[in-house]
Amino acid sequence: MKEEFCIMPESPYYSTKRFYGSERHEVFEGRTGNRKKSIRDGLVIFITPFEHRIGNNSVHKDPKNPKWIKVKQIAQKRWMEYYHKTKEDFIKEYGKNFL
Repeated sequence: MKEEFCIMPESPYYSTKRFYGSERHEVFEGRTGNRKKSIRDGLVIFITPFEHRIGNNSVHKDPKNPKWIKVKQIAQKRWMEYYHKTKEDFIKEYGKNFL
């Protein structure tokens, strides 16, 4: 299995590597092109189908769940550190501040 570019830090919320049965989730998705930016920038995580789209608390069924907001905060912080960018740079790139 090809390893995918991921800059996300280790976390109990997700895996940074694909595992059997996992699905890739782009942390910043949507119709604004953020999905492609997330892939380009390494802001992807690997979670079970239940966490991704099936369960009631899955990221696609309950995106305002504090767990998924925390993942966005982790991703923004990591993006700023990894790319040596500011909060303003992040807002320009992704359209919103999560910190």
